Amino acid sequence: METIKILESSQFDGESGVLEVLKEGEVKKLGLTPAEELPLPLPFKTLNPLQTAFHLFYRGGNALISSPTSSGKSLTALLFWLKNRKGKFIYTAPTRALIWEKFKEFRQFFPSVGVRSGDVVEELEEITQEAVVCTYESLLAASRSRSRWFEEAGALVIDEVHVIRDPSRGAVIEEVVSYAINEGIPLLALSATIPGAVELAKWIEAELFIESEWRPVPLERKVVNMSKLLKRSKLPKATPEEKLVAAVEELKTEGKTLVFVPRKDLGWQALQVENALYGRSVFNETLPFEKEEKEGEGVAFHNADVPQEEREAIEREFKGGEKLHRLYATQTLAYGVNLPADSVVIFVRGRFDRLTMEYRFFPDLLTVMQMEGRAGRFGLSEKGYSFIVVSGASEKALERELQSELDKPFQTALSQGLSFRGAVACPNREKSVLSLMLLGPLIRYGSDWERALSATFSVKKNPLLLRELKEIEQELQQMGYITDGKPTHLAKLLVASFVSPYCYEEFTERLQKVTGLAQREPTTAYLYAVRPFIRRELNPKSVELFTGEAFRRESLKIAETIYRETAHEVTDNSEVLIFYAQGGFFPFKQVARPPGELSSLPLESSLLGQLLCRLNVMPFETVHRTVMMVRSGIPYKFALLGSVEGLGYMRGNALARAGKLLNYPNEIALINAIKEGRGEALEAVKEALSERYSSVKSVEKEATAVVKAVERIKFPLGNPKLLKFLASLFVGRRNALKLTKEEALEVLYRNVTGEKATQDKS
Repeated sequence: METIKILESSQFDGESGVLEVLKEGEVKKLGLTPAEELPLPLPFKTLNPLQTAFHLFYRGGNALISSPTSSGKSLTALLFWLKNRKGKFIYTAPTRALIWEKFKEFRQFFPSVGVRSGDVVEELEEITQEAVVCTYESLLAASRSRSRWFEEAGALVIDEVHVIRDPSRGAVIEEVVSYAINEGIPLLALSATIPGAVELAKWIEAELFIESEWRPVPLERKVVNMSKLLKRSKLPKATPEEKLVAAVEELKTEGKTLVFVPRKDLGWQALQVENALYGRSVFNETLPFEKEEKEGEGVAFHNADVPQEEREAIEREFKGGEKLHRLYATQTLAYGVNLPADSVVIFVRGRFDRLTMEYRFFPDLLTVMQMEGRAGRFGLSEKGYSFIVVSGASEKALERELQSELDKPFQTALSQGLSFRGAVACPNREKSVLSLMLLGPLIRYGSDWERALSATFSVKKNPLLLRELKEIEQELQQMGYITDGKPTHLAKLLVASFVSPYCYEEFTERLQKVTGLAQREPTTAYLYAVRPFIRRELNPKSVELFTGEAFRRESLKIAETIYRETAHEVTDNSEVLIFYAQGGFFPFKQVARPPGELSSLPLESSLLGQLLCRLNVMPFETVHRTVMMVRSGIPYKFALLGSVEGLGYMRGNALARAGKLLNYPNEIALINAIKEGRGEALEAVKEALSERYSSVKSVEKEATAVVKAVERIKFPLGNPKLLKFLASLFVGRRNALKLTKEEALEVLYRNVTGEKATQDKS
């Protein structure tokens, strides 16, 4: 393996510069590669130092680049493709936002680009393009199912490969990398600064390892003590959030500023302080408080609770707009979102561990380094500024630990041992993860699965893990999911939807127990039954933050109902899913749309629909309504309103409440009543809307919008793309594309009958 270190002294001003590298103990100074030497329509005169180094030293095979954020790693992906053009160019990254960003970027270099962003409905369109951008999970699904576009891979680029350390997604990257290693697919791994990068390079069998100290925009780091900072501000007694905002003010940052906070609740409270005490306008629409309309400069909060649509709007405004200059964020923004700033403020809490005689910091210091990587906007700022505000430890203690962080060994999520936070729907989460880790290679390689898994870093690091996997294999054989050394048809169906056999067993037990409840409370019954198929954790604290006592009361009622019917304690956060689909957020005016993970449920609903249709354990009417409850958050009897354009969660639930007031059996009766202009229907809509809006004017305005949306409705109800995708499971992709909505529904009602109430595991 050839190792190249790019020195910090390298220079680049956008048009010219110099590359300084350390190679085999010798410092070399090299000129930058002119862009005209490459067969790519590049918008600049020269490659930067990192890109030049890759162009000069990469000769073939696998490679790893470990470099600070925003140092131009993405273009090296194209340079990698130029040397490996025998098959499809596949680029994978952790987030949909990053995928769509690269989709736009790569369209300059390819006639067209295929996309797999996590929504299985996209699979209606066959990938024939030379280039594909996809999420990790989409790539894993394609590799397990031997999709043609993966089988034709000639160059695979894994961006943000350091996410392999993440407990929830690390196993996905490990499995994909092991397939590439086993099958000789040229692999380029792109990583931010990461501990033990040499060990990572050796694992992926890299021919070239480039480690860069150079940054396009120089970083100036200042570590300051929180107590000292507050003394300077001469702040009287104040709440934690007031102290936090005062500390940011005291730093006197300029330009676009990212402020990383350690807790979501503190971030929301700081946002409220910015709005109420400092007169700044709040960009967020979904909030745990009622904001005051202000004319001051903009401020926002980016975190996992913010609905996806709002997060994307905030990112666009911070990146290219003029209204938003200060953005609070949690550590989720440190990974997978290209959002540079002029200054970054990071609040860090330290604690001295008397057992290890070491300081522990939150967030961990590798995450702090990722956060620092957002400082500096190339071409817009001459220098990036990082302000690390520490409490619970001295400045020197933090600086010392930062220096030693990169000396730690490389680890993946699996090699560190399986650990999970929060509630889960499966009785044994560890077995669920291991069963999918086993079944994926078993489906792809058959009896040779053991050799394939031996290529994973975690098995190489911990050979005992292979013994655990063999025990899982024996257990799955006893359960009927593996016969004669091969996964059964049912096992393959489950793996295609990222569902383990253990989750399926839980689902079948629940489905049997809620039969009676389904007649009285179908929303609660069916969502509790399918909860094991939904991968999201669905944090109750996030919901409680926005709805308070209302959610606490309703969650208790839901738990009591489920226990009375099934004798099961609710331990998997099913109450969050049910509250959402009951329209629980509707009365809260400050909530513009369902927050957090709930805003990403449309993607989950597509996978859920695929699996339920293939299992055929429910009639399609039930499947359709259950999927639409998850997709749109509208109760079972009125769930198909979720397919109507222009309604959304709030207006859809206003109609559902109106239908319930009138005791209508379903949405069809309600739609017909409104279309016929029945006074009782319109009054019921207004009465429902008055639960959310206090003024008559607002109620009238919303009622008019709702009626107009209803008047445009054409029967039958259903999302055309989703229905065609589900129909393709039975008639094939090409035939499904030609179907009308009516024909797709006919296919589904004919094939999804619920006749396999007890699934044959063969």
